[in-house]
Amino acid sequence: MTYTIPLIKFVAFLDLLAVGLIMPLIPSHVRQLGASHIYVGILGSVYSGFQLGSGPLIGSLSDLKGCRSILIYTLIVCSGAYLCMAFTTSIAIIILLRAVLGLFKQTQLLTKALVPEYEKNEKKQSAIFGKMAAISGMGITLGPIIGGHIAEDYPENGFYYIAGVVALCFILNAVSVYMLPQTNIKMKKTSEKIHSNQNIFQLIYNNSKESALELSKVDWSQYWEVFVFKALLGFAMGVYYSNYALYLKTQYELSPKHIGYVISFQGIIGAVSSFLMGYINSYYPNDKDFSHRNYHVFLLLSISIFGLCMSSNIMFYTVWLIPMAIGNAVGRLVTLEMILRKSDKEHKGTLIGASNSVASLSGVLSPMAAGLIGQYLGVKFVIYASLCSNVIALILSYKYKTRHIKVD
Repeated sequence: MTYTIPLIKFVAFLDLLAVGLIMPLIPSHVRQLGASHIYVGILGSVYSGFQLGSGPLIGSLSDLKGCRSILIYTLIVCSGAYLCMAFTTSIAIIILLRAVLGLFKQTQLLTKALVPEYEKNEKKQSAIFGKMAAISGMGITLGPIIGGHIAEDYPENGFYYIAGVVALCFILNAVSVYMLPQTNIKMKKTSEKIHSNQNIFQLIYNNSKESALELSKVDWSQYWEVFVFKALLGFAMGVYYSNYALYLKTQYELSPKHIGYVISFQGIIGAVSSFLMGYINSYYPNDKDFSHRNYHVFLLLSISIFGLCMSSNIMFYTVWLIPMAIGNAVGRLVTLEMILRKSDKEHKGTLIGASNSVASLSGVLSPMAAGLIGQYLGVKFVIYASLCSNVIALILSYKYKTRHIKVD
């Protein structure tokens, strides 16, 4: 039906709009509750750590039970977690809720896995992924602005209001997904018959067991190179963004307002680049495995980040942000497409989940690496770690491209 893809795009947008509303406020909120910087760091690590493990699990569950139904369940759980966050002042409970969100918050994974079920044309799928990323990018750009205004207007209870609004957003998304029609894709029959008298713990155990079995059926050896590209890209961008605001403040003495302008500018460039993914793909008619695009992404990123390192003032820095934002936005879509091109229809959710777990692993490691470099070498040297990661990926992507040309 014609409304399915726009509805999936709406779910992806509202998801990141909701995340953008509350995520920038959590660190300052827990600090106001009396938490130290260590606890603030734990909040990020706990979320990323659980995302690391839950990606393949949720992905394989979606292969077994269907993306639509699993997405509805996870949205309801996330809504409950944010609703609890709106009523608690306990730091320990907030950390626990972040763990729950890390385990179940796989909306972007599942919405991407839904697209092939409603659009069979692979060329159109690529354009849809690009538009979804662009629309989601607008959500994550608007969210912090709206959340910041609410928090400023209601300094004492603003966070709790926002948490309640976020919970409503997830419920609205669950209703939206429920409105999607059932697909004709046959789910795999489970090896064990699930009886109607089983309790919830038995169901969770059986589903987890089936998911683990599903993971073992994937030939992971043919995907490791793509996962390496995903990891290097995630680490490079994670390191860069970990000290982004601090870097601009110390190197160019920008105020928070002007830092916000730079961040918004970069977000807009990334969103436009994602939206034009279909147009970008038209320049690569023979690049069936996306190896050429992958190489060009890391070439563009390496050059642009080197330019950022050498920038003597904020004007040059802003100019180099344009190719960097384009490379980052396109690179995330290219690695996703490389995985989907290699995967079979039965394991697409599992592989997208594993891809997200690789990104989550980078999300755990990159802030620690950025912190260590900033502590012992200085904030200005953090960006060089991002450059090194991209150069390594550039060399590997060139070898990958060359090898695939010979095979063809």
